[in-house]
Amino acid sequence: MKEKEIEQLFRQHYAQMAKLARTMLYDDEEARDVVSEVFAALIRSDIVPVNIKNYLLTSVRNRCLSILEHKSVRAKFEQAYTLEMKSASQPAEEGGGEYQSNDRLRNLMTYAEQNLTKQTLRVFRMRHLQGMKYQDIAVELGISRVMVYKHLTQAMEKIKEYQHKIR
Repeated sequence: MKEKEIEQLFRQHYAQMAKLARTMLYDDEEARDVVSEVFAALIRSDIVPVNIKNYLLTSVRNRCLSILEHKSVRAKFEQAYTLEMKSASQPAEEGGGEYQSNDRLRNLMTYAEQNLTKQTLRVFRMRHLQGMKYQDIAVELGISRVMVYKHLTQAMEKIKEYQHKIR
């Protein structure tokens, strides 16, 4: 598609696409990012959809569903990680339990330090060790909340990979 056609589609459908994304994600910034990603994908693609409106709205819906799925996985990981951190910091009821948890946590952090990029590791620590919110991390590092999300997703994928290796 040509740039002028994309621009016309953007003006014609942006409001409806953004509304759909906001309805699904409850976040204006994420909604804008999703719509931008859909248009960026359309620009990169050589395919011209037959029903462009349906294509654009379906693309927005699918990207939102993907984000929501990743958020669900992330929430489950954060719960497990929080439980792990709490159990590692509490004294063991029976001898040896505390040391096992601390060793597992130490091994996990060593793996993260060796296998994550500096920025991803920094975001991971700020979120999980310091308990910072996405927006606060984004402001402090000068990146978008979406990039914070992407770094955390990347970290979780690596950690899951590690956990599968040690089982």
